[in-house]
Amino acid sequence: MGADAIMIGSPLSSASEAPGRGFHWGMATFHPDLPRGTRVRSGVKGTLEEILLGPAHENDGALNLCGGLRTSMATCGYENLKAFQKAEVMIAPSLQTEGKSLQNAQGVGMGR
Repeated sequence: MGADAIMIGSPLSSASEAPGRGFHWGMATFHPDLPRGTRVRSGVKGTLEEILLGPAHENDGALNLCGGLRTSMATCGYENLKAFQKAEVMIAPSLQTEGKSLQNAQGVGMGR
């Protein structure tokens, strides 16, 4: 999609070292001086290192963000971020659940 930067506030708020201790303010109504919107519980999912670099213990994409990016780049055949920024994007909502029910039903993969 061509982004040079991203915001990953929610994932970073899930780090055990985060000052919000598993909570963050949503972006519902931005205000330059005061947090607005709703205080959202993201929960503590791991250390900052686990969130960014892994290892991931679940298949939900909450841990090892850099590994997920590397895997996506490799799957699409890109070696660097500049080339990856030019990749065509297809949105398929079913990808979030595709195969998960089968994994759970069969007790295999991350569905155990």
